[in-house]
Amino acid sequence: MTQASPAPSHRTAEPSPQPKSTPGTVRTCDISDLKAPEDKSAGRFSAESWKMRGSRLELHDLVFHGVVTVDTAAGPKRVLKFSAAAVTIRDLKMAVPAGPQIQHIDGAPGSTSTIRGDDITMYVESLTGTLSSVENIPTPPVLRLHLTPDTVPEWLYDTIGNLGLKLQLSLKNADIDQAGQTGGELAIPGIHGYGTPR
Repeated sequence: MTQASPAPSHRTAEPSPQPKSTPGTVRTCDISDLKAPEDKSAGRFSAESWKMRGSRLELHDLVFHGVVTVDTAAGPKRVLKFSAAAVTIRDLKMAVPAGPQIQHIDGAPGSTSTIRGDDITMYVESLTGTLSSVENIPTPPVLRLHLTPDTVPEWLYDTIGNLGLKLQLSLKNADIDQAGQTGGELAIPGIHGYGTPR
């Protein structure tokens, strides 16, 4: 698979930090006005996003490249772009739209699925989870994180363009909606697939 080109290292708009809404949430930045350059090397993705869930998600050597626009069968889509050296997901459940059905791909209960290999790049529409550690430092168990192309945590925004800063990020009860992904190979222990109608 092809590797997507890096987003520009400079910021093109200043976000307006939003106040913390409730205890246990992470202070966020409004990045809805941030320019999203087209990432042509990502290729063309499906019209609909696919979903990935897990009781624990670990992102190793994660780099945040900012907001980009990717091509999909339904037209351009604004997404968050991340790259990682490896991804692990415990209790993986995937749901992929396929015609009149949703194709489900599950790992065995209690198993850990992995994405490893070169050039793992994720184009994310939404990522939600309870933040359990950053840089392997445990965090309070009530910090609920929600990332979209319009809002990201202040601490993550500050890493845009810093390609030398590689984060070790761990989330519990994670949900990801992805427009697409390039690079890496997914290994799912005890894989089980089935379809359900929409």
